[in-house]
Amino acid sequence: MERHISTQDYILLLESILDHISESVYASSAVDDAIVFINKEAEITDGINREEVLGRTETEIYGTDNHHKVIVQGRPIVNEKTTYTTMEGNIKFVHHSVYPCLHRGEVKGSFSISKDISKVDNYISRIYQLQQELKGRDRQPSRNGTTYSLDSIIGKSLPMLKAIKAAQRASRFQTNVLICGETGTGKELFAQGIHNASAYKDEPFVGLNCAAIPENLLESTLFGAVKGAYTGAQSTPGLFEQAGKGTLFLDEIDSMPKSMQAKLLRAIQERRVRRIGGKEEIPVDCRIISATNVNIDEALQENMIRPDIYYRLASVVIEIPPLRERKGDGSLLTRHFIQRCRELFGTSIEDIDVEAEEVFTRYPWPGNVRELEHLIEHIVVLAGDDEKKITVRHLPEQMLSSVKKEIKIQSQKPKQMDLNVLIDDYERATILTALKENRGNVSATAKNLNIHRNVLYSKMKRLHIEAPKRRS
Repeated sequence: MERHISTQDYILLLESILDHISESVYASSAVDDAIVFINKEAEITDGINREEVLGRTETEIYGTDNHHKVIVQGRPIVNEKTTYTTMEGNIKFVHHSVYPCLHRGEVKGSFSISKDISKVDNYISRIYQLQQELKGRDRQPSRNGTTYSLDSIIGKSLPMLKAIKAAQRASRFQTNVLICGETGTGKELFAQGIHNASAYKDEPFVGLNCAAIPENLLESTLFGAVKGAYTGAQSTPGLFEQAGKGTLFLDEIDSMPKSMQAKLLRAIQERRVRRIGGKEEIPVDCRIISATNVNIDEALQENMIRPDIYYRLASVVIEIPPLRERKGDGSLLTRHFIQRCRELFGTSIEDIDVEAEEVFTRYPWPGNVRELEHLIEHIVVLAGDDEKKITVRHLPEQMLSSVKKEIKIQSQKPKQMDLNVLIDDYERATILTALKENRGNVSATAKNLNIHRNVLYSKMKRLHIEAPKRRS
């Protein structure tokens, strides 16, 4: 390629360009891993001067070795979220990619492009807090301490419809209910829904996570205390009293100590409680809805839950299916969360494309609906203003790796889809479409795809794409 500029001026031009972009750029030599270039954004983000780092290694400065790994392995690290500590002691959260610099198949060095998302992560946390406040304000059916009703539940799969039907029936009777389901399946949503569908919906709904309260405070939390019962104790009603004729929701009931389970059993049987330090037996009349995320048979066999308390709590048992067993519900939930983010945050993402949705379908979702909700929020908040769909490139590497493993395990099945082929097909179709739109102009296509022209050439070579002849 003929240049109309001297090599020295060409280098100065490239350095000037790199100094005016909003991402941090580092470059290292393959000879000794020494840093040979950083741009101004890197200086600002990390609070350093070039002279302090040039000639030193990434490991010396930050304690990380991504550049060394890429140089040794010759493979890029793409779109990774990581943390590191700057020389000033500040913790940074970044999205970064590290690429090998290749010349005739030989690794000459590596370079990284990083985006500081420390402030963005703070914004996401704040946005999430505001979202919870909005959800509470917008969805609260009554002033009883709840947020959800059974109508809040999204799902049309048979297992979910079965669970909803059981909840609707349970709401008609003031009987105790045990809700079983993995973490993130929506157990409290069901509990609140049952309460709000009952004849006692105007009574209080009081919730307690049994795993979150120290054992020495659990008794006073549930039953209350009288003044002077222990150091600093004031006369306070327990949750049984606070619930009135409403609902007491005990989450993670399996984590409650055995001694406390015995006292809970007595309160349920006698329908009376005695505050710590008190003598008076106080009548209580609330329904108890409890929940567990462990297999109930195992919990009983391993003596995590006493059989006698189980039979008292489990007059009705409702099983909430994990997301991976809710065929078709994942798509409904994904689009619901995307739309809600658009309404709350004004984000640009409107939908999810076919390839990304295929990954969602194959992913096991160990965190269930809660994991899906948080992932959608994370993606749409960080997406560019011009991006309209969630694509494979938005998905975390951990998710893609998990799906690849699942595909590998099932590779003996006929017509099994390969994620690598899926991604290649998607890239090929995207590049061909962009080339067509730009009349075969590779530079314009690269700009359209927001990648460097050399990267586009490399992808075209790997995917066996020939640039079409440009039309005048």
